[in-house]
Amino acid sequence: MPPAGRWAVIMAGGRGTRFWPESRNAMPKQFLAMFGRKTLLEETVDRLAPVVSKSHIFVVTQKDKTGLVRKKIHAPASRVLGEPVGRNTAPCMIYAAALIARKDPKAVLAMLPADNRIENVPVFRRALKAAYAAASKEGLPVTFGIRPGYPHTGYGYLEMGKEACRAGGFKIYRLKRFHEKPNLPRAKAFFNSGKFLWNSGMFVWRADRLLETARKFLPEAYELARFMTEKDAARRLEKYFHKMPNISIDYGLMEKLGSGILTLPVDIGWSDVGGWKTLAELLGKPGADNVLVGDVVPVRSRGNFVKMNGRMAALVGVQNLVVIDTPDALLVCAKDQTEAIREVVDEIKRRDWNHYL
Repeated sequence: MPPAGRWAVIMAGGRGTRFWPESRNAMPKQFLAMFGRKTLLEETVDRLAPVVSKSHIFVVTQKDKTGLVRKKIHAPASRVLGEPVGRNTAPCMIYAAALIARKDPKAVLAMLPADNRIENVPVFRRALKAAYAAASKEGLPVTFGIRPGYPHTGYGYLEMGKEACRAGGFKIYRLKRFHEKPNLPRAKAFFNSGKFLWNSGMFVWRADRLLETARKFLPEAYELARFMTEKDAARRLEKYFHKMPNISIDYGLMEKLGSGILTLPVDIGWSDVGGWKTLAELLGKPGADNVLVGDVVPVRSRGNFVKMNGRMAALVGVQNLVVIDTPDALLVCAKDQTEAIREVVDEIKRRDWNHYL
């Protein structure tokens, strides 16, 4: 049995607009099966299984998705927290920490996005155990830093300081500084230095220390979380959660701690599965001209990602396109323009074509 003090909170409240037209309001990205039969959310829960007791895994999601979460992971209502309104990552983490701390004052929490891809699961599990041990002993948050494979401009970076401790065979470092998404020259400098890691958005922190930090830097969120979890938590969550500040955990708490953060460098085959271009890279095979899902006939075409849904597609003399087919919408996009899919979603909203969202 996993140690009793380990808990996990999975953040599953995103909209996944960069995966339109498959990701919709009714079925966002984290509920899609992109790498097999299981959804990204189910894969996240499965990765935790040997490290954290299933009864200690909570999921935070949109209020109208609680039933879907319960169905996908077979969880009781008490372990699925439905936000009546989105308020970014800091409020949901502070609320979950307050709720779990009432059950277990010595709880150590792993905070994990629901939509990451991790290929080397055994190493991830060993690293997670090490992070629990270090966070419990040191009382500091332990972030997972991904060893960069190339100078990526779409991720935030973690700058490593001196070695702080060791746990489970892993070296753990003081975090020197957070860095926002860099331009290409800066990303190349980060990569070449060997002192920078991709910020995965995953971290482990003792619940009591997280709450102490929230009381200092986000007192309104702290007081609301304490109040909402005192009694009748479901009703109070529904009635008062909208009063929470809209702020991320990085801006609200982490960046306020300076060097009081630890980072654990790992190489686990991680991706945030940020959009169709990233998915094409993950699904592609070395040397393949195109990445094709479904019935597709390519003629003198290279570098394309095509995902069909029951119909046949023919490509003739085209390059570097993303083509995604669904029963009611078709996306055709240059591969280097996939970030602009959000603009399509915004335009659909402007036209009140809500049945396409």
